[in-house]
Amino acid sequence: MNVMVVTLLAGAVAATATLLLLVGYRSLRTDALDTLAVEDLDLLRGQQRRRAEGTSPLQRLARRLVPRLRRLLGPRRLAALQKRVDEAGRPDGLTVDGLLERIAWWFVLMLPLAVVFVLQGNLLYVPLVFAAPAVLPLSQLARSQRLRREQIDRDLPDFLDVLAVTVMAGVSFRQALARVSERFDGALGEEVQLTLHQITNGASVRDALVALRQRSSSEPVGQFVSALLQSQELGAPLAQSLKQIAQDMRRDSGQRQRQAASRMAPRVTLVTSLVLVPASMIFIFVGLWVGADIDVGSLTGGLGG
Repeated sequence: MNVMVVTLLAGAVAATATLLLLVGYRSLRTDALDTLAVEDLDLLRGQQRRRAEGTSPLQRLARRLVPRLRRLLGPRRLAALQKRVDEAGRPDGLTVDGLLERIAWWFVLMLPLAVVFVLQGNLLYVPLVFAAPAVLPLSQLARSQRLRREQIDRDLPDFLDVLAVTVMAGVSFRQALARVSERFDGALGEEVQLTLHQITNGASVRDALVALRQRSSSEPVGQFVSALLQSQELGAPLAQSLKQIAQDMRRDSGQRQRQAASRMAPRVTLVTSLVLVPASMIFIFVGLWVGADIDVGSLTGGLGG
């Protein structure tokens, strides 16, 4: 009797988990902005757009859990999350609260699955279920960080060359920085324009440049900011420093590519050894077998007898 009750309870929980998964997936795929006018859509961007879409009960429940997650994490972990969001470029207007909302959304969605594992006695999978809600959004954020850093590292040498030529032409530093950043699309141009916007709204040049360095995990950006600070405070020749930094970054980029190529060689050898060599050996032995005119039927018949 107890076994039947546990079985029925596990089935009900599994059905509920499946239903919640389908409802959550449907709410994730639907767009609540289809009913809005075009002029209203223009006003919604990034985080505001996601808040307008988050009308499902699951989304509202996840939003209510955000203050508890903030208290649970504490100021230091929240500051670390803020730094990671800034380094990722705040994709689609993402904030720390938005990231915590995603984690809570996955937690609510995966909770019935954890209950099913507990009822079935598979306690080994329960920690994995509770780790997935944090791993999935953070891994996506880490990917955005890596792609943004690689894009900045790739564009910065050309940016510095053009900036050095512009400064040598007699344009002031701030005007040169604004003109060059307008010509560069992508992460680097956005960060430089944000820095100029901070300076325009009252921040000192040093504070804005230090904030630029803090928002980026790129080492070349740190060198660029250091050169600008030395030029602003010590009167160092800016154009020559920019050219030297661009040359150093291109040399470092070449070294990193050579190191990546050297690390790729063992992987190619491993794939060749595991895939091509066995296939080639099978092909050779089958060819020798067929070429030797061996009667396979007689051999199998002899084994069966």
